Amino acid sequence: MKTLAAIPCHDEGLAIGSVVLKVRKYVDEVLVVDDGSTDDTVEVSEEAGAAVVSHGVNKGYGAAIQSCFNYAKENDFDVMVILDGDGQHDPSYIPDFINTLKTNKADIVIGSRFLTKNKIKPKWRIVGMKVLNLFTRLVGNIKTTDSQSGYRAYSRIAIEKIKITNPDMGAGSEILTQVKNYNLKLVEIPITVRYDISGTSSKNPVSHGFGVLLGLIRDFEYTHPLHVFGGIGIITLGIGIGIGWWVIKSYTASGTLPFGPTLLMILLFIIGTFTTFTGIILHSIAQLFDRMKTKER
Repeated sequence: MKTLAAIPCHDEGLAIGSVVLKVRKYVDEVLVVDDGSTDDTVEVSEEAGAAVVSHGVNKGYGAAIQSCFNYAKENDFDVMVILDGDGQHDPSYIPDFINTLKTNKADIVIGSRFLTKNKIKPKWRIVGMKVLNLFTRLVGNIKTTDSQSGYRAYSRIAIEKIKITNPDMGAGSEILTQVKNYNLKLVEIPITVRYDISGTSSKNPVSHGFGVLLGLIRDFEYTHPLHVFGGIGIITLGIGIGIGWWVIKSYTASGTLPFGPTLLMILLFIIGTFTTFTGIILHSIAQLFDRMKTKER
């Protein structure tokens, strides 16, 4: 098999050289996707023997991952392993990723930090990861212990089928939401990650987490319109019924309809009915597209 290790990075000049040299032992080619670095990341990567794709300006982690997929697809690689360029990920796991793809006939292999006694600090980050795992499972109907792991391997089928539209950190979860759609097989292997490296978390983990979560919510709205619009419609109708019951009691007691509550009741009934039927229609359209995708596969 023709193997590629792809490393998306931004301003990793201090670490990228040693990472590339270590990775080269395990794959046929190393690619560094430079996402608009302002240091010497490009020069160091080339001197270490990596092919380099440079964005020129910072486009985001998702855009860098998309460039990794494009390069692997255009150059006919059978396997692509993606890892970080800051030294957190141990390149010696690469043979495990490749062997797992082969022996399990998998399409995606995720290196999970939760399958080992990996010391993730602070503890609130673990809670955040668990929440994102839950939402990823809800949106993509796929169970994984570490949906935010950036250490992954992809088969040729996955390389060809996966499409990335999220330009930022939500790309990792976006990929997992496509597993069921394309009948891809996902396997996890245990890994450990270093957290003692200076400057490894360049993005605030809180903003990162909320960004990923908002992306998943948008995906859920798109892939599960009946749950979203139908749920909102039913809640609105329920409130309308509650107000209607009060209006009826008021009319029975006084013989007159309260203008404001009556108008609000009618408005809620109209909005609730419209939103519910919108969810049903969008759900039917989504089901139609799913059947069309199934026929194409």
